[in-house]
Parts: sequence; C-alpha cells; structure tokens
Amino acid sequence: MDYQYIQETIDHFKLAIERLEEITPDSHELTGIAVADEVQEHVRRAMAALSAAVNPQLPHNLSSNILKQLQEYNIPLDDLEVRVALANYHPSQIVGVLNEIKNRYAEIRRRREYFLIRLPEQPIEELGSRLPLCQASDFEWFEKPTSPETLAALKQKYKIDRLKSRKPTADIFSQIDAAQQAWAEAHPPEQPPP
Repeated sequence: MDYQYIQETIDHFKLAIERLEEITPDSHELTGIAVADEVQEHVRRAMAALSAAVNPQLPHNLSSNILKQLQEYNIPLDDLEVRVALANYHPSQIVGVLNEIKNRYAEIRRRREYFLIRLPEQPIEELGSRLPLCQASDFEWFEKPTSPETLAALKQKYKIDRLKSRKPTADIFSQIDAAQQAWAEAHPPEQPPP
C-alpha cells in the first residue's frame, strides 16, 4: 500500500467535511451551491487518491521488455500485489527474479507466488553496462613539446653533436667498389705456370 495516497485521501475528506460544516441554515443559497461544488471536488480528488493507493499505476521506469517477460511467464499485471511489488522494488531486482524464472521455467509451477516471494530477496544492482564509458576525447594525446633547455642537456649528455651526419648510401657503395678495385690491383691473380 502506498500510504502517501491514503494520507492524501484523508486530507481531502477532512477539507470536504470542514466545508460542509460551514453551511448553516442561515447561509445564502449561492454560497451553499458553491460549497457543495467544492465538497464534490474534494471527494472526487479523495477517490482518485484512494484509487491510486489501492490500484497503483505501473512504474514508468520499467522497460517494455520487462513487462513483456512478465506476461510471457503468466505473471498478471492487473493483480494488486504484483502492481504494488513492481512499484516498491528496484528494476534490477525485478530483472533478477525474471532471470531466475527463465532459468528454472519448467520447475516453477506457481510463477506469480515465486515472483512475489523472491523479489525482496534480490540484491539491488546497477543496470546497464559495467564497462567504463569512453569518449573520443579520452584517446586524444597531446604531448608537450620538449623545452630547448632539456634538448640542450640531452645533446650534451649523450654527445649528440659529435656524431657525424649519415652519409648517403651511394657514397658507401662507391667506397666498397673502390676498395675492391684497390684490392684487386694490390693482389693480382696468380697465373698458372706454363
């Protein structure tokens, strides 16, 4: 039961009774009609609040998938106890019980009663993905440029200035050819004796 709606019903009935007590035999006819209209409005609001307390609406945070599963498992949505349970418990608890019913469908005969008994025993969990939410900005990496002082210190430490610049590969191959030619000239091939 939702006691908030019951308290609202009681408040509306109290207002209606107070307005009725204001009517006296000496009061003017128009005043009596206005009071009667006001009392009728308070009674109408009290009945609506009482109806909401006795027959609560389905919560808006339940997805259509959950409602469809409840109907598939023959758990009546128009049942008062089921509506009160759906209104009072977290959707993760409802999903937990529905998963239990799905896994043991053949074994459970009275699914409505099983649903109502197991619902309070379910832990409240966070619904949705448990993975962290990554955005494109998380993958942007901006490296700060190295300061000139740090670059100068690194060049001095590793003696980068002393290293010669690399020679092009064409120079290396021409040096290899020149070395082979000099070797051939220094060591002529032996001629066989006649």
